[in-house]
Amino acid sequence: SYSPLGSPGRVWKEKDQISLLDDEDVLKIAQKHSVSAGQVLIRYQIDKGSAVIPKSGNLSRMKENLNIFGFSLDISDMDCLNNLYKKAGPNGYRIFKFAQFSHSPYYPF
Repeated sequence: SYSPLGSPGRVWKEKDQISLLDDEDVLKIAQKHSVSAGQVLIRYQIDKGSAVIPKSGNLSRMKENLNIFGFSLDISDMDCLNNLYKKAGPNGYRIFKFAQFSHSPYYPF
C-alpha cells in the first residue's frame, strides 16, 4: 500500500481532501480499540492483504506503526473503512494520481 496513512504532510493536498488520520470514523474505530488512527489504517491495509510501508521520521511513531497485531478490526470496522472514499464523492479521489503511468492498460490500477 503506497501512502497508507494518506500522506498527511503532502504540500499539494487539495482543500476538499479528507485527512485520514483526523477522520471522525477512523478516530472512533481507534478509540474503540485503544489504538491510534495510524494503527487502524495500517491494520486495515494488512487485513485487506496489502503490503504496507508507512513513512515516518519519528521513532515513537515507527514503533507504534509496528504494533498493530494486538487488536483486530471487526466486520463493521472494515465496512466503515471500505466506505471512507464516499466522503469525497461517489468515486472518491486519489492522493497520488501517477499520471506518468496513464498509458498503462492497468491504469488507474
